Amino acid sequence: MAGKAGLSKQFANDSKTVETIYDDWSDAYNSDTEGWGYEAPRIASTLLAANAPTRAQVLDVGCGTGMVGVALRDLGFHDIVGVDLSEKSLDLAAKTGAYRALSSENFAELPTSLADESFSALMCVGVMTYMFDVAAVCSEFCRIVEPDGIIVLTQRTDLFDERNTQAAFDQLAADDAWRIVEITERRPYLPQHEEYQDIGVYYGVFQRL
Repeated sequence: MAGKAGLSKQFANDSKTVETIYDDWSDAYNSDTEGWGYEAPRIASTLLAANAPTRAQVLDVGCGTGMVGVALRDLGFHDIVGVDLSEKSLDLAAKTGAYRALSSENFAELPTSLADESFSALMCVGVMTYMFDVAAVCSEFCRIVEPDGIIVLTQRTDLFDERNTQAAFDQLAADDAWRIVEITERRPYLPQHEEYQDIGVYYGVFQRL
């Protein structure tokens, strides 16, 4: 099943494989993840709404089929741009009507083509799984977001220590790239998925300095 491939603990380490996985999974992605109790798009969007005005220009990194965009729109955000590797997922995201613009972008190859300080908020939900260099990716997020802008991202609990996630967060804070607003307690990831009962997710909220 494509969904299980997309969630495998043996993570794909090349962008083309990730793209293929999510192209193949795109039609079933929403129904699969909703059936597994996946609430990260809603929770992350609520965290952004608590820290940024709804007039913010939001970049949705790894927007997939548009679940985050829909959650943001439901909270009153209306200027949302999505980027993703999977063209089939982007096609589905377009059908939601939640996005001002959508395009292909690869955050595994840095720097991206996105301009400096071009957004006032950034969301990265369920995507850090495929970003092995946490420090480099978060630094890129800071480049793209304007000063005082808000960044919300998620990281699975089984990868948090393995990828030195807290150290990356702390170093960016020490370098005055961002301020750590909040790292949540462990929250459920896919509570209805039998293979992921032992895995949770952390939500991080940061303010670009």
